[in-house]
Amino acid sequence: MKSEYFWNFIYTIIFLTLTSFLGYFLWQHQNFVTQLGVFDFIIISLASYRLTRLLIYDKVLNFVRDKIVNSTSEKGWIVSSRYFLTCPWCAGVWMSLFITSLYLYHDLGKFLAYVLAVAGVASFIHITITLLGWVAEERKHTLKTLKKEEKLKRLKSSC
Repeated sequence: MKSEYFWNFIYTIIFLTLTSFLGYFLWQHQNFVTQLGVFDFIIISLASYRLTRLLIYDKVLNFVRDKIVNSTSEKGWIVSSRYFLTCPWCAGVWMSLFITSLYLYHDLGKFLAYVLAVAGVASFIHITITLLGWVAEERKHTLKTLKKEEKLKRLKSSC
């Protein structure tokens, strides 16, 4: 348990250090920051969303996730990494820092952010349509059940 806390502390220090570097860069290039608009914020947000889903949920990264999540080791860094790979909130913060840094530092980062943002919108549309399908199926099932119950009541009352 103490080892886990130690690694949580180390990960926090790494995160704060990286965030400080990003903050320093933004402070040095204040003109650059004022050029960022709502569109940039939306692109970075959607890219962070998609990157987080990719890391936490998508099967394509199961080989990475399963090695750590299914590990029986109680080493602190593995336990901390296990939380990171199963918590969308935890991973989301790191993925946001990652994609924001790439977006601000390199043109390829912008390209990656655009691709991830489009994939994020597509993922959101897919999830929404799937949810609507589930709701429709549930209502259909409920209606079928109600009709059967109503038919049984009529049969019982006619006897």
